[in-house]
Amino acid sequence: MEIIRTTADVITVNLGPEDAIAIKNALNEVCNGIHLDDWDFRLRMGVNRDQAQVVLGAIYDAIVVMEEQRLGKGKQQ
Repeated sequence: MEIIRTTADVITVNLGPEDAIAIKNALNEVCNGIHLDDWDFRLRMGVNRDQAQVVLGAIYDAIVVMEEQRLGKGKQQ
């Protein structure tokens, strides 16, 4: 993982395959694995469940693209 840039509104980060998978797995677990009431989810995560699921979907889609590109270059997933 490499932090590229930090501003008042955005953090730009480069994630390697293992970093991206770790984030995806953590979000998937908290969104879908363990049961938290909506108020508890917001308290623990700092965002509501819908927002976390949007991030999960985006990182999942990016991982699919990354894996396809890695396979195209003969790299392991």
